[in-house]
Formats: sequence, structure tokens, C-alpha cells
Amino acid sequence: MPATTPQMLHSLFVAAFNSGDLDALVALYEPGAALVTQEGLTQRGAKQLRTSFQALVGMKGKVAIDTVCVIEAEDIALLRGSWNLESSTPDGPPVIMKGQSIEVGRRQQDGSWLFVIDHPLGAM
Repeated sequence: MPATTPQMLHSLFVAAFNSGDLDALVALYEPGAALVTQEGLTQRGAKQLRTSFQALVGMKGKVAIDTVCVIEAEDIALLRGSWNLESSTPDGPPVIMKGQSIEVGRRQQDGSWLFVIDHPLGAM
């Protein structure tokens, strides 16, 4: 199901991530989209995004995103989210990650929305 509003991008991301659906996760991004990693590196394109998400999805954790704001200007939207990811390691304590994200979405020709830029720690 495509995002019909920019706000839906966050909820579709959560659904894809929490179900471990890497294909659905990558499909939320334009082919040339950019993702900033925790290390501050910028990954571009579906192949690099898939590699970045694979490790996170492999944690088998659950993510939650609260959409803080969405600002639309014609076919572009700026999103800000507050997220947390909870997981556990087989032999260790729980892993809890939190952040404030900034994303840019763009309306596609079919009216759906996709991420163009994703900076998970960009609003901190």
C-alpha cells in the first residue's frame, strides 16, 4: 500500500520495519534517496539503503515513530519524527535507541509519497 499522504510514510515505515519486510522498507524510498547512518555516512540508492536497513531489521526489534510535524509545499514535504527502537541481544541486556528524525518526502507522479532524504538523528 503506497503512502497517500506524507504522514503515512512514518506509519508504513513502522509496519515494514516491525514485520521485518526489508523489501517494503526500501520501497518507501525513491531509487536515488539518501539515508544518513548512525556513523554520519550518507548512503544513496536502493542497494546501499538495503544494506543499512538489513542490520537494523536483523536486530528483530520494534520501532515506534511519533510524527512531530509535517510541512508541505506543493510536491515536497518536510517531516520530523520522534522514534524509539527496542530490541534485545541473545545474551545481553535490552537495546534501546532513540532519536529525532528529519525526512524529506516527495509526491510521485501517481500521487503517492516516497522518502527522498532520511536523517534519523537530524533533529537532535
